[in-house]
Amino acid sequence: MDTIKQTYLINASLAEVWRALTDPEVIEAWSDADAEFEPVVGAEYALWDGSICGEIVEVVPRKKLVQTWQPDNWERDDSVVTFTLTPDDKKTRVDLLHENVEAFDYAETREGWNLYYLGAIKRMLDAKPAKKVRNTKSATLRPRSGQTKAAKGKTAAKKKTAPRKESTKAGARKK
Repeated sequence: MDTIKQTYLINASLAEVWRALTDPEVIEAWSDADAEFEPVVGAEYALWDGSICGEIVEVVPRKKLVQTWQPDNWERDDSVVTFTLTPDDKKTRVDLLHENVEAFDYAETREGWNLYYLGAIKRMLDAKPAKKVRNTKSATLRPRSGQTKAAKGKTAAKKKTAPRKESTKAGARKK
C-alpha cells in the first residue's frame, strides 16, 4: 500500500491548471509558502519553503507532469508523482498517481494531496470569479445624447475649476 491514486475535476481550463502546477507565483498563491519551480526536465524544485524537494522527470505541457517527491522527513528517495491533465467539457480532470509513498506517512500524504496540494488548487480555481466582458468605453467619455464634443469639453473645463476653489478653502481651514 505505497501508491496513492486520486482524481480531481477542476472548474478551470487546462492552461489554468497547468499554470497552477508549474508557475512558482501561482504555486505560492495556493500553498501560501515559497516555491521554486521550473517545468523543465532535469530541473530541481522546492515547495513549502524547501520542505519538499525533487526533480522534474517528464513534461508534456498541459497534459502530463512527472516529478520525484522527497519530503525532508522521508528516508526513501524513489517516490514519484505523476499529474495527468485531461479536458472535460469546460473543466480539467487531474489524475494523480503518487508511487513509493513512505509507509509511516501514507495516510497523511494521501490526505495532504486534498488539503494542501490538488485540493488547494481546486479550491482556488473553482472560486475564481467568472470572466466578465467589460465595455472598454467608459460612459464618461461618450457625449450625452444631443451633446457635441465641444460642449463636452466645456463641461470638463468647468469641472476642473471646481477643485481649485475647494483647495483654496481647504488651505484656509488649515490656518
